[in-house]
Amino acid sequence: MQNKDNILDYIPVQNCPWGTDDKGKVYLIKEKTKNKLLKKIISLLGRSQDFHIHLDELGTAAWLQADGQHSILAVSSLLKQALGEKIEPAETRLAQFFAMLAKDGFIRWKSE
Repeated sequence: MQNKDNILDYIPVQNCPWGTDDKGKVYLIKEKTKNKLLKKIISLLGRSQDFHIHLDELGTAAWLQADGQHSILAVSSLLKQALGEKIEPAETRLAQFFAMLAKDGFIRWKSE
């Protein structure tokens, strides 16, 4: 994590493959396993090698702003303009959302 006192100053950067579904919502792609034997078994069973983690409207909007240019505070401001009251309390929700994504490796923090 960055050497900053306030998480709202952190700048999230996408750190995993992702896509969008037919409704325009983002899903994150995470490999089920790195183990070659398990991959072979999964393949033989005809299963997908990946998990797809589907984000809701707010998660999708936040994810699309995680471009390495906007701090969490800036993302909050942008989403308040776009989504209004739906996002409140924006700063708290976004800080928790991005912290969870960072913990699981879906985003990284931009180092300055």
